[in-house]
Amino acid sequence: MSGPGIFRHGARLPVQAPAAAISLAEGDTPLVALSADSRIATGGAAVAVKCEFLNPTGSFKDRIAAVAATRAREHGRNGVVGMSSGNGGAAIAAYAARAGLPLTLFTVPGAPAAKLDQVRAHGAHVIELRGLGHDAAATARAAAELVRAAQVHGREPFVTARSYCPDAMAGARTIAYELAEQAPDATAVYAPIGGGGLFASIWHGYRELAAQLPGPLPRLVAVQPRGCPTVRRTLEGAGAQLEQPATTAISGLQVAVLFDDADVVAALDRTGGHLVEVDDDVVWDVQARLARRDGMLVEPAGAVALAGLEADVRAGRVGPGDRVVTIATGAGFKDAAAIRRLGGEAPLDAVELNDVERILETTGSML
Repeated sequence: MSGPGIFRHGARLPVQAPAAAISLAEGDTPLVALSADSRIATGGAAVAVKCEFLNPTGSFKDRIAAVAATRAREHGRNGVVGMSSGNGGAAIAAYAARAGLPLTLFTVPGAPAAKLDQVRAHGAHVIELRGLGHDAAATARAAAELVRAAQVHGREPFVTARSYCPDAMAGARTIAYELAEQAPDATAVYAPIGGGGLFASIWHGYRELAAQLPGPLPRLVAVQPRGCPTVRRTLEGAGAQLEQPATTAISGLQVAVLFDDADVVAALDRTGGHLVEVDDDVVWDVQARLARRDGMLVEPAGAVALAGLEADVRAGRVGPGDRVVTIATGAGFKDAAAIRRLGGEAPLDAVELNDVERILETTGSML
C-alpha cells in the first residue's frame, strides 16, 4: 500500500492506512549538486545537498510529524503533546492542525521567535519549559515525563528521539529510502546531530535497504557543534549527557543529552563512519556561502553537515573519488537573527528614478 508524500513508502511505515495518512506532501526532497565555486572547498569530491529545508514547514521533521499525526488519528488520540527547540514544534503544529487535533508544546528557553511564531500560527498552545535542551538531566526527565503524561491523558507524544517515539521517528527513515534511489552509489552521508534521532533514523533506513544497494552502505558521518560534545563523550565512555550546559549557539542542536546514543554508536561502527566537531563561526561561514554561492538559504543547523565535510576534506578523509551527500535540515527563515547576521541590518538606500542608470553604471550589478 502507498499514499501521499512519504507514505508512498507506506508498507515500511507503522501506519494502518497509508492512503488516508495525514500528509502535506512532505518528503521527496531534491538532491542538488553544489555549484562550481562551492566545490572548490570539497576537494573535488562529488557533493550534493539533500534539501530537507524544502519540506512543507521548512525542515526534515515534517516526516516525523506526518507519521505522528497519522498514528494519533488512527488510534483515536484526543490531542498531541510534544517538546521541541522549534522545528519539530512547527512541524507537529501544522500536522496536528491538519488532523484536527489540539497540540500542547513545551519548548526550549530562547528558541528562535520565528519558529515559535510558526507554531502559534497553527493554533498550538506553547509553553517554555525551564532547563529543556540546555540541561541534560532536566531534558531527559522532561522527555520521559512527557511520554508518560501523554499516555495517561490519551494524547500522542511527540519527542523526536527513537528511544521515546520509535514509531513516529520511522518517518525520518524515509530520507534513507530516498537517498537509496537518488544516490545509490553514495560513499558517505554527513548529517548533523542534536539528540541523535535523525542520525539513528537514517542508519535504520539504510539497514533496511542494504541488500538493494549496489555496494556497501555509505559511511555515516556525525557532525556536531563543538559546544555540545555529547557524541564525543559517548564514544569516550563518559556518558551521553553533558555535565555542563551546552555552549553552542546553533539553534536546534543545543541538546545536552544524546537520546539515541546506542544507535549513533552502532551507525558509526558498522558503516565505518566517524564524528566531526565544528565551531559555530565555521558553521555561520558555510551558511553564508550556501546562500551566496548556491542559492540555498538554510538555518545554521542546516549548514552543519557541510561544515563537517569541509573539515574532513582539509583533514584528508575525503577525496576526489568520493560521492558525498550532506543533509541540510532546516530553512533559513526559521532563524531571523541568523538571517540578519548574513544580510546585515543597514537601512536601505532610497533613490529617485533618474538615479537608476547611474547606479547600474557604477555597480555593474543589481541595486
